[in-house]
Amino acid sequence: MARSKRQWVSQDAGSFHIISRVAGGELLFTESDKECFLRFLERFSAGFFVEIHAFCIMSNHFHILATGLEKEARRESKDELFRRYRLIFGKDAEPPAGTYDSSYQLIPDADGGEDRLRRRLGSMSRFVQELKQSFSRWYNKTYDRSGYLWGGRYKGVIVSKGEAQLACSAYIDLNSVRAGMVEKPEDYRWSSLGLRLRTPIRAKRLLRPLSLLPCLGDKDKAAESNGKIEPPFNPLIISKNSFDHVFPYREFVYKSGGIARSGSAHLWPEIVNEVDAYHGKFGVTDRFRYRLKNFSEGIALGNYALITDIQRRLKRKNIRPRSIMGKDSSCRWSFTTRVLRL
Repeated sequence: MARSKRQWVSQDAGSFHIISRVAGGELLFTESDKECFLRFLERFSAGFFVEIHAFCIMSNHFHILATGLEKEARRESKDELFRRYRLIFGKDAEPPAGTYDSSYQLIPDADGGEDRLRRRLGSMSRFVQELKQSFSRWYNKTYDRSGYLWGGRYKGVIVSKGEAQLACSAYIDLNSVRAGMVEKPEDYRWSSLGLRLRTPIRAKRLLRPLSLLPCLGDKDKAAESNGKIEPPFNPLIISKNSFDHVFPYREFVYKSGGIARSGSAHLWPEIVNEVDAYHGKFGVTDRFRYRLKNFSEGIALGNYALITDIQRRLKRKNIRPRSIMGKDSSCRWSFTTRVLRL
């Protein structure tokens, strides 16, 4: 059976929740393996035009929430492209400058390989492919094994910009808690929240925190779209380059996972109140834990307009977007291309 064509969105519309699992589902990765995968993630994200918002490296799979920066890839100089390539493959590495014919003769590119490299480093699909292949080669060599490490191609769920990104990020950081590995998400070393709280300098090099949080404005002033109330957004308290406000996000994760709060002395009361109100208004606290498959097994998660567009591209015009939070919910990010039976 032919594989379905991947669906993509631009960086202005949203991100991708990337999931890949080990073939057979065995628990293969040790702590040192997870650390090695994290180093590969740091290296490849420094070279490719991607922003990493959240990640979690488990014993038989990984999750990454990332945004592709295709606009930046299109306008960067040749020198910058070559610099990024060498961050990945070494300071003396030379990127391919052409293709080889059937007799292994090089057919050089007219531009010296610039456009080829631009498309390569600007591709989210290529980023994941090369990350997985590089780790697989290291793993097979280290453990003297052969064959496939990963169980098929990775899963890429479209996540629309704003609240859906925040909810997906929390879902990813809660993986270790749901698996019973730790009681608190920050206790797990190989996740974005754990990295941000344990080694913030390292986290700052790898992660780009989400720059928006839900703003609980006056419901009467909210915009109405397709019969659904869409609460307004405000640019957040968290700036794009600041890790000073990791605790409001931590509070959001705790509430999303139903985890009892601790360390409250670090949390601003107004942030705690806002997060409490957000979850209470949209019913996230009770429903978040029961709709988890939509974050990893659907096609997309986001607002009504994005899901409608994806349905059109998939020629599923008669299947309306549905909310995973229920038909009466006013939660603007909770629409999906399909509702999974849980």
